[in-house]
Amino acid sequence: MPRLYAPPPAPVRGFPYPSSAFASHAGRLAPSRLYPDRIPAPPGGRAHLTENPSDLDFEQAVLAGMERLAAGRELRDPLGKPVAPHEVQRYAGLRASGLAGLQARIRPHLRRDHPWAAQAAEMMERLASEERYWWGVSGRRQA
Repeated sequence: MPRLYAPPPAPVRGFPYPSSAFASHAGRLAPSRLYPDRIPAPPGGRAHLTENPSDLDFEQAVLAGMERLAAGRELRDPLGKPVAPHEVQRYAGLRASGLAGLQARIRPHLRRDHPWAAQAAEMMERLASEERYWWGVSGRRQA
């Protein structure tokens, strides 16, 4: 009786190492053994800007802040559905506290010399205004 699928290929013993053309990409795809203290690129393929371990948290927070500001003011639950009217206050409070957390991640790094420092300072003002808006929607207006 014929098979509906092909059998798995036989394992090839002694497969040669990748070519030197692939080796240049391998250093970017996986942490290098030559530089064990180098931070690998975060998931999603966005490598950080300066490869400095102390800058990684700042750069990830700036990228997350840009995504949060680009998301707009439409409330959606974790499944992507619009929030029910009786849950608006809870989700608005969650959004406001998330924005406050992003500001707390970015604020300590603003005094340092980084190429994104000016952009981050401008974004902090926008994050603060968004946070005030969402606290107002949640009914817990902050002073």
